[in-house]
Amino acid sequence: MTGMVDDVEADEVIERSWERKALLTVVTLLAFGAFLLILWPFVTPIAWALCLAVATSRPYRALTAQLGGRPKLAALVMVLLVPVALLLPLMLVGGMLVEEVKSFDIGEVVAHVESGLAAGGEGGKLRPRLDSAAEFLGYEDFDALSGALQKGTQELARRFVTGSLAKGVLDVLFAPFLFLFGFVVMLITLYFVYCDGKRLRDVVVDVSPFTLPETERILDSLRGTTTAALLGGVLVALIQGGLGSVSFAIAGLDAPVLWGLVMAGASLFPFGGTALVWAPAAVYLFITGSTGAGIFLVVWGLVIVGTADNVLRPWILSRTGAHDVHPMMLFFAIMSGIGLFGISGVVFGPLLLALITTVLRIYREREGSRATPATAA
Repeated sequence: MTGMVDDVEADEVIERSWERKALLTVVTLLAFGAFLLILWPFVTPIAWALCLAVATSRPYRALTAQLGGRPKLAALVMVLLVPVALLLPLMLVGGMLVEEVKSFDIGEVVAHVESGLAAGGEGGKLRPRLDSAAEFLGYEDFDALSGALQKGTQELARRFVTGSLAKGVLDVLFAPFLFLFGFVVMLITLYFVYCDGKRLRDVVVDVSPFTLPETERILDSLRGTTTAALLGGVLVALIQGGLGSVSFAIAGLDAPVLWGLVMAGASLFPFGGTALVWAPAAVYLFITGSTGAGIFLVVWGLVIVGTADNVLRPWILSRTGAHDVHPMMLFFAIMSGIGLFGISGVVFGPLLLALITTVLRIYREREGSRATPATAA
């Protein structure tokens, strides 16, 4: 009888223990949710600070050693270098972009193509087709369509320079101040992440529901993906865009900075990539009689620009350990990230992909693979 009473009391103790754990879990989740709600307006600058700190950890450690082991001074120097490295090129490129968009005339390009086709016996066939396409899109003719495109491109360029893609007059007026405030928050966060990164990492390890090796694996995956996204994605895209601008300028094409920016965006596509920009430009040069410039553009695109994509990007991915991510999955992660977070999604999308895939791999290793091995026919 005494044994039965002891068993009942033990069951009650276990039940109370589970109730306490459940209550603690609920309270912890609510507190964490409230904490995220408070930080949500600053999630983008904080996330960018974390990404930049991870991607520049090696230069930071080297600078700390050069300064005699003074991490706070090294962090201050790194933070002061960030505005120069980010804002100065943006301002220079933005100013050139606005000027090029103002002077760029789509109708003039069509006229050159038309005259080139006329020289080859195909004159008069292009313009009616373009007018038909414009009518299909709801415009009176191609001139109306090209005017609308030029006006819209100028507006996008203006908003690009001010850092605003918001709608409405008030949003456009306040967007530069909001951007500046977010940039300052990012710099402050970056400083403290540099100084207290080790302590922050220890907190993540302590509260993680995974084992220590699994948590280390997740953090390593996020670190590698961050570096790969910034260097293998953004940096390589900017390099390819810069090389494209140089080639367009040498070939005598209008708006080289504009097309270089378009080429940088096209480099994120897994199929076609930068060829989606320089190949039509080369065709345009051939049609208009600039055969030498067209051949130069093709060779430059295949050899110079292609080297950055076929050599530099895989090398960066192999160095960061992110080479096992399928290109198609990476493409969808980037596009979805841009849809959710704007331009920041170029980095945040791959980060979410890395987190999900790593957790799924850990789960699969815990549970074991249920797939039946394929047998040879």
